[in-house]
Amino acid sequence: MKQGSISITPGRLASAYDRAVRKGVKDQIAPRIMKRDASVFNRKVAVKKLIANRLGWVDSAALMNRRVAEIEKFAADVLRDGIKHVVLMGMGGSSLCPDLFRLMCHRPKGLKSFDVIDSTDPSAVKALARKITLKKTLFIVASKSGGTVETRSHEAYFAGLLREAGVKNIGRHFVAITDPGSGLQKDARRLRFRKVFVNPSDIGGRYSALSYFGLVPGFFAGVNLKALVDDALMMQKLLNARSDDTNPALLIGALMTAGAEVKCDKLTFVASKKASPLVPWIEQLVAESTGKAGQGVIPIEAEPSTLAAKYAKDRMFVFLKMVGESTLQADKLQKDLRKRKAAIIEITLGSVNELGRQFLLWEAATAICGCLMKINPFDEPNVTESKNNTTEILAAFERAGELPFRSAHSRWGKLALVAHGGESHRPKLGETLPQLLKRFFKGSRAPKYFSLLNYFQSDSRCEKVLQKIRATVRDHTGMATLRGYGPRYLHSIGQLYKGGPATGMFVVFVRSNYGHLSIPGKAFGFGELIAAQSIGDAQALISRNLPTLVFAIDGSASAGLDTFSRALAKALK
Repeated sequence: MKQGSISITPGRLASAYDRAVRKGVKDQIAPRIMKRDASVFNRKVAVKKLIANRLGWVDSAALMNRRVAEIEKFAADVLRDGIKHVVLMGMGGSSLCPDLFRLMCHRPKGLKSFDVIDSTDPSAVKALARKITLKKTLFIVASKSGGTVETRSHEAYFAGLLREAGVKNIGRHFVAITDPGSGLQKDARRLRFRKVFVNPSDIGGRYSALSYFGLVPGFFAGVNLKALVDDALMMQKLLNARSDDTNPALLIGALMTAGAEVKCDKLTFVASKKASPLVPWIEQLVAESTGKAGQGVIPIEAEPSTLAAKYAKDRMFVFLKMVGESTLQADKLQKDLRKRKAAIIEITLGSVNELGRQFLLWEAATAICGCLMKINPFDEPNVTESKNNTTEILAAFERAGELPFRSAHSRWGKLALVAHGGESHRPKLGETLPQLLKRFFKGSRAPKYFSLLNYFQSDSRCEKVLQKIRATVRDHTGMATLRGYGPRYLHSIGQLYKGGPATGMFVVFVRSNYGHLSIPGKAFGFGELIAAQSIGDAQALISRNLPTLVFAIDGSASAGLDTFSRALAKALK
């Protein structure tokens, strides 16, 4: 079997890149991080203590190597008991790794489905309920804190369905993965869950792929756990052994740092079909770790490719593929970008098992980048703001039965503007949607970026229109474009939107009416929850005076997006 490879061409970033590499070698950043030396990040006692409690990922592969047999025995017992469906309930670091396993691997024989639920859209929850046979389903509840509102709501909902179906020993259908002492651990033991996997508390969520959070659901997605962990151990050994400029994590971290330093901060991924599921996991890791204190590396995932000449100079590129894949269009783009002196990382994976090395490589590279940028890559200071906003909105709903952002400023067919950031974006009397969008995008050019934030279930029709919108914006303004689905992105790139460079422009899409789907034990349902989450995050963006438009869609999400797309084409022509 062919092995994968990695190469780096710094291009026009060569000078800043060389400085970052030299500093990394001089300060021995890579080996110190791999030895859990928190002082490399900060010398303040309190900060060092916090960081030291987030460095468990550096050798989690070695720990999990001793736990593989335990996981495999547990999973074999589950399948032997006749379980046919496995559902992973988690958010952010607890869901993105299992989801990429779902997309890249083949589930074990006899298992009919492996699904990841990280949406609070009632239609997504109901669709999953229709897909599975409840009495033959195992639910994996994954939450580091044990209190993740989305995850615990999913747990309560499906436990309620099992109860309605007359299942007596409901706990046998649930497994928990959590930190020691969490509320989930206590509840799981009280409710007699089939198993509780207690993860080391010194492994942060986005750094948890090579822990119980990744490996337990990974087995049910079809991962060869031993091969994956062995591959990660190989990378762990290499990163410990190389203290010079041959350390691949140092080189990737240095390139990202160089890009952020000179406003070439859009880390643009061009991934093949087979390798593309890895990108959202990297996106979360890089964005949430570096996007703070007004700086950060901005990962660009799943943007439609174009000609090299159409990309602005605020880009650096990562080309990802599997060995043997035909990528003629990407190869030509890479060749043309090299001629234009673009910074390029090229990574080829030899097999799915090589995800093990990619996990540890990108974790180390991101930590090194944070160190070089003089930030703490293990905290997420702005994530709690949107969560707190959501909590307050739900509390107000419980008191008054109403949610904000329900009245339209302007309406165009089934699309209504319900909120905006900045007085300059207030719609004028009688203004058409193309006229509003023309004003919104006036003067917007790179290094600004544009992001579409969508609070509804993803599907192929919506994704097709979103890709069209992204291509239109990029080709007419030169801006890098992103898209995310809420509430998933709140646990991922949402930190960067609020804590990173204030260069983002945002269009948020919500549904006018999500309908009601009850959550046992809560005064609100999933419809109210996702509405509150969308409002809470939009408030966080608007409070920073970031250019933001919030649209409510009546009826079909794809139809609403299409209305926006047609208006945008007129606005930017």
